[in-house]
Amino acid sequence: MSKYAPHGGRSSNQPRATSSTICQKCLGRGHFIYECKGSRPYLTRPSRTQQLENPKLLAKLKADGKPSVEVPEEFKRPYVPFFDIPV
Repeated sequence: MSKYAPHGGRSSNQPRATSSTICQKCLGRGHFIYECKGSRPYLTRPSRTQQLENPKLLAKLKADGKPSVEVPEEFKRPYVPFFDIPV
């Protein structure tokens, strides 16, 4: 036991797991991830190829059909070198 650990069990400021608490590791209810004794379930996700081939899966990625990041105008213009170097 650590010499810095509080004595007497659970301290009053630590939350208690309720029946609505969902473990992020096993997706079970009633405990936190550090208390979990279960194994992590395998969740299948579509591959990138499947997402590109199936428009329904791709629609989930793009809500508006627009890119998620706006590209500034300075990056949209063609590159113009600052210095002319004679060859």
